[in-house]
Amino acid sequence: METLTRTTLNIDEELLAAYRRLAARTHSSLSHVIQDALREALTLRQDREARPPIRLSALSQGGGLVPGVDLSNHAALTELLEQPGDDVLRGRALDADEGGAADDAEPA
Repeated sequence: METLTRTTLNIDEELLAAYRRLAARTHSSLSHVIQDALREALTLRQDREARPPIRLSALSQGGGLVPGVDLSNHAALTELLEQPGDDVLRGRALDADEGGAADDAEPA
């Protein structure tokens, strides 16, 4: 059996009204509906924190854009991002991040 603790929260009126409507529709108590929502939010947050950070392959190690990436051209950017794993964008980013020469870099 779970132990319940009484507490006081300040909740936006519109949000509370929405939860009251949900409780009425599902024939549940307001406490039960809010506890479920808190559990779901906690699970989502824990899952998000457990995921490795997303590496933006459009950025070079120095922080600038990888050559060939134009953020103002949505169609070209989408095309680059949708290419297979060895695509131009990711290949350049990996080379730059690993200290190698990027595809557009001139030989030393």
